[in-house]
Amino acid sequence: MTQTDNQLVDFLRTFGPVATSDSLCDENVRQAERTYGVKGITTPAARLDEVKRTLLDDGLNVILTGTAGDGKTFHIRQFFMERFPGREAEWPGEAGVLSLELAPGRELRIIRDLSEISDTEKEAELEALSAALLGQSPERLYLVAANDGQLLKYFRDAAQRPGAAASSRRLQQSVAKMLREEREDLAELSLRLFNLSRTWSEKVVDGIFDAVLDHPGWGACDACPSSNGGNPCPIQLNRALLLDGGDARSPFRNRIRQSLRLAAANDQHVPIRQLLVLVVNILLGDARNPDRPLLDCATARKRAAKREYGCTNPYNNAAGLNLRPERRRANRVFNVFELLGVGYETNNLIDAMLVQGEPKALHDMIFEHEPTYGINLFTPQRKAYFALGGAETGVVREFRAALETQRRRAFFRLPEHPPLEAASPWRLTIFQHGGEYLDLLDALISKKGKEVIDPFTRQLVRGLNRAFSGMMTNDEDRLWFAGTIGRTDDPSGRVSTISGVDRVTTSGVSVRLTLDPVTCRPTLGIALPKFMSGPPIRSLELRPLLFEYLMRVANGSLPASFSRQCQQEIRHFALSTTSSLRAMFDEEDENGREAVRILGLGSNGEIQPSVIEV
Repeated sequence: MTQTDNQLVDFLRTFGPVATSDSLCDENVRQAERTYGVKGITTPAARLDEVKRTLLDDGLNVILTGTAGDGKTFHIRQFFMERFPGREAEWPGEAGVLSLELAPGRELRIIRDLSEISDTEKEAELEALSAALLGQSPERLYLVAANDGQLLKYFRDAAQRPGAAASSRRLQQSVAKMLREEREDLAELSLRLFNLSRTWSEKVVDGIFDAVLDHPGWGACDACPSSNGGNPCPIQLNRALLLDGGDARSPFRNRIRQSLRLAAANDQHVPIRQLLVLVVNILLGDARNPDRPLLDCATARKRAAKREYGCTNPYNNAAGLNLRPERRRANRVFNVFELLGVGYETNNLIDAMLVQGEPKALHDMIFEHEPTYGINLFTPQRKAYFALGGAETGVVREFRAALETQRRRAFFRLPEHPPLEAASPWRLTIFQHGGEYLDLLDALISKKGKEVIDPFTRQLVRGLNRAFSGMMTNDEDRLWFAGTIGRTDDPSGRVSTISGVDRVTTSGVSVRLTLDPVTCRPTLGIALPKFMSGPPIRSLELRPLLFEYLMRVANGSLPASFSRQCQQEIRHFALSTTSSLRAMFDEEDENGREAVRILGLGSNGEIQPSVIEV
């Protein structure tokens, strides 16, 4: 090691996407801090305030659940360090169970990981834990971390023990219900259940990026010759592309944030540990040798001296392309960009701009700044391709790879709303309406007015009408639950047994777009007038995939060309809603005859029913 090597870089490598990564265990991270003599990466605990409030103010037990790397143990350790300062030596307690006095006459028992204590110890805790959760022992509270499977098995085994009390079976059923319905509490339990896999927080994502990018250890790079040379250090160059500057957000980092949010809404959760993997791989990724996929300072100087920036491209690193396929698949964060198809989805306008350089305004928007990974890498490949006229197979292959890389770079750098709609960055992904989905989420969360949300409702109603009926209707004022009569494999039909539901009405049944308070996803459902009561009507939960399907159908795609799964989801929604509305509004006349509507198209594309009685 030379005097210009930065220990922080070696420390960050321990968080990278490699088999020998030490970031898997909290204890190993503490050891790495001591080994390299650098300050640790401090990440925010998204729900720590709620944990403190639940335990200290509400006097309820807390169970943290979620997948590996979500920060369950981290939350518990943060609580312990804040509540009991100066007692670090007691962590994590004998056999993984720590007993503390929370207040005079009240004990707190911390189980930092249910999987780490033996079956015998679990059994010993069972009676006390069950009593605490059932509210039978207010003098004792529990703070427990366990993944869903461990938790279910723990209470299932307890309920199946010979001579188990009825309360054990009731407790098992209650916890299973909370997990299944994604509920945080039940009236009959003294418990708050926090599922960290259901927690999306922009604050957490930014906190992790800031903790790495703004680490004080980067100051050691000031003495490095590469920091002032003509060939910039790739590590520092990649860091600069992720840093927010003043009021200006890094477009690269902002698009990563949006992609992660879209993935979370699509049930593609990325744990905190994997977010660290992502930011480290963007900074240090090196594609030259897949067996050594991360830069150290010495390798970074070599890449800079030879201008081998094609190996350190941060946009490729974000997708894990510096890794072997099996290693890339083992790190779920890279699946986010793989499933988006970033770099592989074509776009006529952007591809033409990359190849021909026109329109110039769009070309300048992408290439005007940051030439190292833009013009400097792409121009030689482009010139070689045109010089040989596409005759050389190797040149064509290299040009195609360069084109994919520039598409990927364009996705991360294009503004959210470019002058040309066809140049939206989301047009370079499978989720071409991903940006609109995030706009709808923001509108619902901030409770923006009808003028913002209604255009989305119109398009969704039009998409549903087309998908239900199989007709290219333009009707967006009424939702028709069309289908077929009898057994058929055709998912669409032109028969409806109920009247169309108005998109907007002041007195009757209407279509409503809302935010689900549990999943925090948009839902489209049927709103009843205030004077009516009855069981809730099933809503259609709009995951990004289903939203994409309906928006594409609304804009002209054929319903059968996209997703059979989506067709089944909306068909179940139609059947359930039709059944509920028919139960509320009995449309049979005094002779038991029922009105059936045969749907057709009017001159302006609106749906027109022809009523017959059967």
